[in-house]
Amino acid sequence: MVSIEVPDTPFNGGHLVIKADRPVFDMEEKEIVALKRILDKLIAVEKRKLKPEGFNIYFSNSDVHLVPRWCGDINVAFFGDIKVIPVSKEYVEEIIRDVEELL
Repeated sequence: MVSIEVPDTPFNGGHLVIKADRPVFDMEEKEIVALKRILDKLIAVEKRKLKPEGFNIYFSNSDVHLVPRWCGDINVAFFGDIKVIPVSKEYVEEIIRDVEELL
């Protein structure tokens, strides 16, 4: 069982977190395959809606972070205490709903 969330402090616009109910590295093959299918669907929807030039994917225990990247996004840098994120949280939540309908 997984959930998909928008983090409170995203690295970039469109940053999503897939939260699994157990550590990724303890999963069996069928669970990894299911997780990969979800990740593929998220990537497909974000490619269509956000048109990023690529993605960074981070595994952290039971979380998988999907971070869209664009040329010139300054390596998700922070300027002072302000970060420019060109995508609203509401729009990213709409992406999650689109993917959940496909699952």
